[in-house]
Amino acid sequence: MINRNHAIAVSLFFVLAACGPSGGARQGPASDRINDACRTLGDAAAIFGANADIRGYGGIDDMASSCEFASADGAHAGEILLYTAQSLGAKSAEARMAEITQQWDTQTETPLAAVEGLGEAAQIANDLPGYQTQIAFRKGGSLVLIAARSGDDALTGEALARRMAQAAVANVR
Repeated sequence: MINRNHAIAVSLFFVLAACGPSGGARQGPASDRINDACRTLGDAAAIFGANADIRGYGGIDDMASSCEFASADGAHAGEILLYTAQSLGAKSAEARMAEITQQWDTQTETPLAAVEGLGEAAQIANDLPGYQTQIAFRKGGSLVLIAARSGDDALTGEALARRMAQAAVANVR
């Protein structure tokens, strides 16, 4: 039986994975493996609370790494995908972001919007499948994608995504 936290995190990953090319194998979860994508959030407990479930994964295709976060009660979940200049190879972060935002545009009726104060050319997409909000921004040759979903009326998916993005932009080089 799959627990709710894992199901939410898996659904976030598959929606985000649909934004890019397929074919890579995702390395298995390890709750004790904190990778660069996990570190972009800084103090996960400040956003997801004490005893948050944090699972780092190796990258697939042109992604450097990813990290799933879930609150202990399962009400909040998010994921960060990190693309670096090294993982992107010959493709620029700008080109990869353009591909992703074009895909978002086909998945929501809500217009994409700019987000001020987040790296370069930050964009937000609301009302994506799974009732999630996603934010993408570039900084220093890296691309960060954030997906968030909340089952708590006091903290919407958009508010959670924005909190994650604010924390991540401070930790991306």
